[in-house]
Amino acid sequence: MLDYEQAGVSIKKADELTELIKKDVNSENIGMFAGLYEHPVLPEYYLAACTDGIGTKIIPLLKADKIETAAIDLIAMNLNDIICTGAKPLFFLDYFATHKLDVEVTSRFIKALKEELAKYNCTLLGGETAELGDLVAEGHFDAGGFAVGIVKKDDILCKDNVEKNDVIIGLKSSGPHSNGYTLIRKLHEKGLLSDGEFNRTLEPTYIYVKEILKLCDNGLIKVCANITGGGIDDNLKRVVPKSLNIDIDRSKIPSQPVFEKFLSLVGEQEAYKTFNMGVGMCLITSEDRTAKAMEVCEKYNPFILGKIK
Repeated sequence: MLDYEQAGVSIKKADELTELIKKDVNSENIGMFAGLYEHPVLPEYYLAACTDGIGTKIIPLLKADKIETAAIDLIAMNLNDIICTGAKPLFFLDYFATHKLDVEVTSRFIKALKEELAKYNCTLLGGETAELGDLVAEGHFDAGGFAVGIVKKDDILCKDNVEKNDVIIGLKSSGPHSNGYTLIRKLHEKGLLSDGEFNRTLEPTYIYVKEILKLCDNGLIKVCANITGGGIDDNLKRVVPKSLNIDIDRSKIPSQPVFEKFLSLVGEQEAYKTFNMGVGMCLITSEDRTAKAMEVCEKYNPFILGKIK
């Protein structure tokens, strides 16, 4: 069976690098979904910031002329991270690197960024466009995003809030979102995924900002985890104290055909390590607030994924 490392991406090395950076930088922000910054000018607040890209999903998106989807994915990869602190997004910047500037494609991308960000009261503040003919392949571009938000210190979503018997709620993903595409593309290249199956993986990433902000405003969640690289288990570990255990029941995850296919092609261990497997975001809340939290997130078919023990 083909795995992510054989396809060209090593999660193990990424984890090793994170640990090294933690030691060298000596910052509590390393390993969090977004960094927190405090300043005497805003004594009651943290600024939250993060940066991310689309990964190799950009390759099939460009081939299919899904420029607007690429813009949505870039926003999602950043706002879904920053919201894990409870911060309201304020502004966003992009870095657009291309082989040769195509004004029509670039303007479509920037327009889509602005229109999508406006849905979350987030301003496209600026960015950088670079022609890198010696670095970026002809006909391609890559993009990075940078988001900044704000949260009251008293309202921060923090792992210290999590307790025994808290409930883990899963929110449905739109598909693989923007993770695991080096492996997905290899499976398609080898004929193990049909063109139709491959194209269905290119759905835009869900953006959970509105619902999670509503949950925060009503005190209905303690923490949340954006399920990206490393899968459900590794991302939940980022928001749960080491003194507690995460008890997940995978049978509760609503079935999606694409993930059933991944299971058959790469096996359970690799699939759950590489992909979100249908769970785009996890929320942790107390038992007495579970029903109300699920009601707020009805759009994403919420389900009880497990408990804290």
